[in-house]
Amino acid sequence: MVCKIQAKKACRQEREIMTEKIITRMDDNGIAYLKMNDIEEKNTFSDDFIAGIIKGLDKITAMKPTVLILSGLEDVFSGGAEKKNLIDLCNGKVHVKDLLISEKLINTPFPVIAAMEGHAVGGGLVIAACCDIVLAARESRYGAVFMLMGFTPGMGCTTLLSELVGPFIANEMMFTGKRFKGNELARKSTNINYILPKKEITNKAEDIAWQISENNIKSIYLLKNTLSAKKKKLLIEARQQEDLMHKISFAFPETREAVEEFYAGKENKKK
Repeated sequence: MVCKIQAKKACRQEREIMTEKIITRMDDNGIAYLKMNDIEEKNTFSDDFIAGIIKGLDKITAMKPTVLILSGLEDVFSGGAEKKNLIDLCNGKVHVKDLLISEKLINTPFPVIAAMEGHAVGGGLVIAACCDIVLAARESRYGAVFMLMGFTPGMGCTTLLSELVGPFIANEMMFTGKRFKGNELARKSTNINYILPKKEITNKAEDIAWQISENNIKSIYLLKNTLSAKKKKLLIEARQQEDLMHKISFAFPETREAVEEFYAGKENKKK
């Protein structure tokens, strides 16, 4: 009887964990995991979701891991901005919470591996550009879709994306809003570490993390601080320019119309 009660309790706890929007843990090797797990909203940047990521990163930092694997859902790594926050920007309200994710990732004292099984668009792709090692899936699509909604890129995209995919591909992504399939990017010269079949992403990320965890944690932290210096500068540069462009582009009446149309299309696809 006791065993049955304990089994039911364990199942209930497991269900509760799986419904959490942000899941964090660390194994015995010092490898930390943060999974973006908002199944209903496909990891879009609502205020609660952003706060959850920040809280999760703070929690992991307190654990002092050797390395972090950042992952999302199997079909979507991250869907980027939420409609409400974009409309707020159109109304002249300042909203820089999503930028906190970029700052937090770049400033972690440990290396971060982005394990992108699913699609990553807009700010979701910028998240990967803020990481130290990036894995993408051949079957999934990746793009900076800001301009499709009428406004200029944010979260450091204008300086960080070129570090991930190269300047000319980054320019094409940003100007056109095109979403490149992973196998298409694999044929181009990018800085993505591995572009693999989706089913291989998790194992490869864990293999890389295990190799890192074998090293001296003090030296790992020292190296991360040095290697992240360039991205910290790039993010500062981007913020100055992107804030100005946002004030201008979000004031265009066409931008509100484009945002409404873009999200209406997404909602119709769900139906």
